[in-house]
Amino acid sequence: MLQIDEKYICPCLGIQRLRGKKYLKPNIIGIVGGIIAFISLALPWWTMTVSGTSGLSFSGGVSIYPYQATAAAEGVSLHVTIDIWYGWAALVLVVMGGLLGIVGSLVQSTRLILVAGGLLALLSIVIFAVGLQSELSKSTLVSGWPVVALFSSNGSFMGYLNYTAYLSLGFWLALVSAITMLVASRGKLEASSRTPPPPLLT
Repeated sequence: MLQIDEKYICPCLGIQRLRGKKYLKPNIIGIVGGIIAFISLALPWWTMTVSGTSGLSFSGGVSIYPYQATAAAEGVSLHVTIDIWYGWAALVLVVMGGLLGIVGSLVQSTRLILVAGGLLALLSIVIFAVGLQSELSKSTLVSGWPVVALFSSNGSFMGYLNYTAYLSLGFWLALVSAITMLVASRGKLEASSRTPPPPLLT
């Protein structure tokens, strides 16, 4: 049996020697935070539901995403007049924050990358909430519907309708992603040693 020193074959195969080397473990918490940031973009960040009272059958609502606003009543799409400039700003910040969270969790050369990702995600929800409240205070979302706030409700609008408005799941997931990345940035950088490959025998 002949043992061949791996130093002679590894360069030929383009394989780096692993024996005795240390490698940083990926920061799983930071990666999860980055993924949550992207998931939040697929869900509405603010929702308004409208339904009938006093036996009237009516249902409708408005959903605002970072990139669009949709409205419908009894299955019929309605035109939404609100501007969503704040949504586009939040979209850019969330994407950047999510990318930094994932890259920072893999590279781990510095915790500042994760911190930056968390802060960008946090800034996105602040801009979204402030911008949306500013636009809501200017006019109604749909012609004939009430003027609402970030969190508001009324059980007798026009005598036969009730509505509820609130920041919804996408917004809170973005907040969770920001907190997760900031928490991950405080974790210790752990090193693991790769098990050396077995000797090649012929």
